[in-house]
Amino acid sequence: MSMFSFKPMRQSFSLLTISILFGFLHCTGAGKMQISPPSVNTQMIDKGVSYSISDDYLKIHSSIHATSILEFPLHKAFIQASKSESEVSYRMAAFQFKDKSLVECKDQSIDKIEISNKTLVIRGNLYGENCETTYILRILPVHSQEVNFQLELNDPSLNRISLELLSQEEERIFGLGEQFTHFDFKGKKPFLFTEEQGIGRGDQPITAGANLIAGAGGNEYTTYAPIPHYITSLNRSVFIENSGYSKFDFSKDDSIKILFWDTNLEGSFKGTAWIASNPLELIELYTKKTGRMPDMPDWAFGTILGLQGGTKKVTEVVDKAIAMKNPITALWIQDWCGRRVTNFGDQLQWRWYADESLYPDFTKFVKTMNQKNVKVLGYINPFLADVDPKKPGGDTFTNPMLEEAKSKGYLVKNSEGKPYLIQTVGFPAYLIDITNPAAVKWTKDIIKKNMIAVGLSGWMADFGEWLPVDAVLHSGVSAKVYHNRYPVDWAKLNREAIKEAGKEGQIVFFTRAGYSYSNKYSTLFWLGDQMVSFQKNDGLPSAVLGMTTSGISGISLNHSDIGGYTTISNPLKNYHRSKELLQRWAEMSAFTPVFRTHEGNRPLKNWQVYEFENSEKVKSQSDLDTGLHFAKMGRLHFALKPYIKNLSKEASITGYPVVRHPYLHFPKDPIVMKLKYQFMLGEDLMILPVLESGADEVKGYLPEGRWKHTSSGKIYDGNSWLEVEAKIGEPAAFIRMGGKSQAMLEKALIGTK
Repeated sequence: MSMFSFKPMRQSFSLLTISILFGFLHCTGAGKMQISPPSVNTQMIDKGVSYSISDDYLKIHSSIHATSILEFPLHKAFIQASKSESEVSYRMAAFQFKDKSLVECKDQSIDKIEISNKTLVIRGNLYGENCETTYILRILPVHSQEVNFQLELNDPSLNRISLELLSQEEERIFGLGEQFTHFDFKGKKPFLFTEEQGIGRGDQPITAGANLIAGAGGNEYTTYAPIPHYITSLNRSVFIENSGYSKFDFSKDDSIKILFWDTNLEGSFKGTAWIASNPLELIELYTKKTGRMPDMPDWAFGTILGLQGGTKKVTEVVDKAIAMKNPITALWIQDWCGRRVTNFGDQLQWRWYADESLYPDFTKFVKTMNQKNVKVLGYINPFLADVDPKKPGGDTFTNPMLEEAKSKGYLVKNSEGKPYLIQTVGFPAYLIDITNPAAVKWTKDIIKKNMIAVGLSGWMADFGEWLPVDAVLHSGVSAKVYHNRYPVDWAKLNREAIKEAGKEGQIVFFTRAGYSYSNKYSTLFWLGDQMVSFQKNDGLPSAVLGMTTSGISGISLNHSDIGGYTTISNPLKNYHRSKELLQRWAEMSAFTPVFRTHEGNRPLKNWQVYEFENSEKVKSQSDLDTGLHFAKMGRLHFALKPYIKNLSKEASITGYPVVRHPYLHFPKDPIVMKLKYQFMLGEDLMILPVLESGADEVKGYLPEGRWKHTSSGKIYDGNSWLEVEAKIGEPAAFIRMGGKSQAMLEKALIGTK
């Protein structure tokens, strides 16, 4: 290995300048660097943040924490860059990426380190065959626990940048937005790109079938809401501001490598790092920067009944549920805009005004429900649907909004400058170009006039992850870097419409797609389209992980469709919702912020929480027992209202998630770090959900302390595994004794019927 010397420079004008001259060694994977001991080892930068250098590392320190904020290896290149060409296939918002590297700068020199304007500035060169560029890495202290960093390259043709950080073997990795398969990412290589989560995501045989038919099976990392933010068990965290496709490599014990595409289109690679005393403090620091979700209105804490089918049906079902003493506070009717039956099932007419054939005099219908103290919620997404040319006998569907948007240039365009026709599940449609201020205003006016003005108290703001990366946008920004931002701006548009209507704090919209800063704009998240199954990667268990992982990255209010959504009829294997699955999902959801049902994409194939016979004498799959069980879980959830309201308020102030992985409160317990399928509601309630078909007992782990079982009243000592009875209707929940909410929870839960 070639050696280079470390030559100290004189200090001038109170700026410390250190010049480091490098030789390099080419080797597979990374260029290597080595330095002799410097004459100056440690130097204060600003605001309690300093840096130090040794033969092996450059570290950024906080004056109030022993663990460093950032560590860069100096025995190898910690910055690399390349010029690459990518191929991205797109089908139904499922993306496949192939990357071909043209030139690579794998070797690095550091030519100067200096403190300038209270910023640590590192300058040097990156080298490789037919590749050379200068770089500047700036590290700016914000306060003693937070630093911003920014990396710039001189060569704009280099469109891939990777940054490598030192890690430790025992350092575990958590977060990365909403994830459905893993909690701890140590040893993993996740990628981040907002897209459809997939059908199956590795569960078989459905994943293989979905891939064969539509390439839509997904995998362990596909998600609607990835966020390039993670925390570690050493109580430090990193957040990257860039929005291109990215890969995080946690596979090595001693390092973390972060790769972002299309950095040349964003001008630089930049982010923030924090150090704290515990994981909740890290979340508070992160959300202070990126935003916090607002407190929910009072009506949102009751049962939200998801129904379709028109005035007669939904009115009858709501009245029956109320008669069963289910605390119904809201009705969610996604078909307020009309029903459209396709080969995928019951879908909607994506034109955003009330369908008077299903709901005659819609405004009066909403008022009637409100008189029963039931709010009405609707549905919207950023698409405008077109006729289906494949429909047998022709399609009679019309969409005047689409024609208006086309004429005014409000739609995303293709490379030929024409509106980009996207084949969605069931029919073709066009995306609204929300980089166009006129299109944004037009869409907000639709929301204010057709939704808010008729009395809706909220809606599902669906989709956001479907923007093709080869689209042409009004603003001129590349769709490659805007793709992940689209769902954030979609949420921002909805939030602004509410604010402009003077309804802030009264209306709740819930989103599924997201990225960095979604927590600043969305009022509520939901987990998207899980399978109606007990399978781990895309069924009920995945919903638990989705809530606990997303909370680490600022999504403090999250929930799932009770019973799941995706229903498949197939000659090899049907995926239809069973009574047992629906009941177990309701039990789990009783301990989440929002308790909301969904009929699924094939309502008549799924077991439902209601009994109903339509005009064609077709009955829903349900029974009285299901309705009574659902009412009981609704009362259980409603009994928790004071507790959940406090948590919702706390989330708006601190960013703490309402549903939490136990690690957030017991970070020093090595067993807790490995838990995947149990969760806490706040800090004083532990939930062990039943996630397997046929089970009437559940096994789980209780951390330190003493815990009271809500069904039996029995008290268990912590730091122990246990197995308890959990028959249908008797979910396993444990109150932490001595917690500040113990009395409130005992009053709400002990002996609740």
